[in-house]
Amino acid sequence: MAEIRSALEIAMEKAGQLGMADKKDIETEDLFNKGRRLAAKFISGEEKDLMSGLKDVRADDLNHVIGGAVEVILRNITLPRDKGQWSSINKALSGIVMLKGSPVKQIVSQIEQLLKGYEQTIGRYREQLKAQMQGKLGGIQQTLAKQYGAAAAASIDVEALPEFQNEWSRLSLSINEQFNHQLSQLKAHLAQ
Repeated sequence: MAEIRSALEIAMEKAGQLGMADKKDIETEDLFNKGRRLAAKFISGEEKDLMSGLKDVRADDLNHVIGGAVEVILRNITLPRDKGQWSSINKALSGIVMLKGSPVKQIVSQIEQLLKGYEQTIGRYREQLKAQMQGKLGGIQQTLAKQYGAAAAASIDVEALPEFQNEWSRLSLSINEQFNHQLSQLKAHLAQ
């Protein structure tokens, strides 16, 4: 008959197993962290040459360090919310080419096209929505112009209206989901 163990005995056994972290696991995590730090310094501009940080790494450890660096680099390849993000995105794209070599250049090129297409799409849809809302606002502006003058009517910012904000939120969420799905697929190829 099987021995019945108490919940405390099972918990103590699991705690004992958790406490025995393998030395190799700790070393591996340290190597991944080294790669993460190296990539973060590269993207921030502190480190000019990503490959120079790998020179002192033993050949046996290189895959772990590169794995950590790739993880950070891929996290920095995102849909650009503003022009300021392009600096870190471009650094990340150049970093992945440095680490993985010429086989990934085609995927990097596809990512660049996707991100530029995203910017164009998001801008175009925002302008279309703005024009659509401006048309709806025309009648309200005429009424305001009669009551408060043309200056007051002209000062209404379409983008500040709750209707615009709600519709833009819904629309941009849909666009972001579509482009993030495509970006995730391309990044998965880079992670291999």
